[in-house]
Amino acid sequence: MDVLGVVARMNTVSEDFLVYWVNSHVLDPLFSTKTPPEAIPLWRRSFITWFLVYFGSIFIYYFFGWLDYYFIFLRNEKRKNPSFRVNNKILWKEIWMSTWSLFVMSAFTTPMEVLVQLGYSKVYHNVEDYGWFYLLISPFLFVFFSDTLIYFIHLGLHHRLVYKHLHKPHHSFIDTTPFAAFAFHPIDGFLQGVPYQLYVFCLPIHATLHLISLTVVGVWTINIHDRVDLHIPGVNGAGHHRVHHKTFKSNYGQYTVFWDKVFGTFKDPVEWVNQGAKEDREEEVYGKKYL
Repeated sequence: MDVLGVVARMNTVSEDFLVYWVNSHVLDPLFSTKTPPEAIPLWRRSFITWFLVYFGSIFIYYFFGWLDYYFIFLRNEKRKNPSFRVNNKILWKEIWMSTWSLFVMSAFTTPMEVLVQLGYSKVYHNVEDYGWFYLLISPFLFVFFSDTLIYFIHLGLHHRLVYKHLHKPHHSFIDTTPFAAFAFHPIDGFLQGVPYQLYVFCLPIHATLHLISLTVVGVWTINIHDRVDLHIPGVNGAGHHRVHHKTFKSNYGQYTVFWDKVFGTFKDPVEWVNQGAKEDREEEVYGKKYL
């Protein structure tokens, strides 16, 4: 998922400083070796990258998750219903699933991040390489590229032959909290994160800008599960994603409603509420034999 790339990109921005530091200050003393940066064995580089990506992702998940949970989610729910009580069993299930999934997804992500470190991507460090205009339009290219691929990946994960095996665990959370952000089957989460990894091999992006973009994406992924909709036109917010969790067959976009409107899978959350907020059951959508 996107949060994995944030930590990995921090490493790239610093010219592999973190990988070199861990290798020289931890693994070299442990194995009684002295390895120059350019000669770090692939297994070491991969292990260090996985370690940094996983524990860095865990920090981001818990830090922004708790901030959103206490200062946005709970306040909003108690404002609507002063007697609101969170289901702690579901909450801890979200946290456990996210923690475990990030552990595995970090391993899936590591090979592509190692390729970035070794210079096989289009990540660049000097603004002059592509100019200021390209730098300014890069976030829009990034959003369009990732939003497009995620829409079709997400739609595919809802196919009745796939849903049960990969995406169903995430939809076990109907009334989500911010901690459901990464509560996926690891393969499901990895597939939805592939566009972020793939982007750097397809289009140039400044390393620092990519870091900022991925940070925003990570926070956004938490936000769309906190049930607090900002009602920004054209944006697939928490209200849209709540409808998605309630109906299974609408609002597959990640950031925008563009592709949902193009392919007829868009459902406006305000209209949905005004029409009675009808919830669909999995059995009705997929059929019992596929569940």
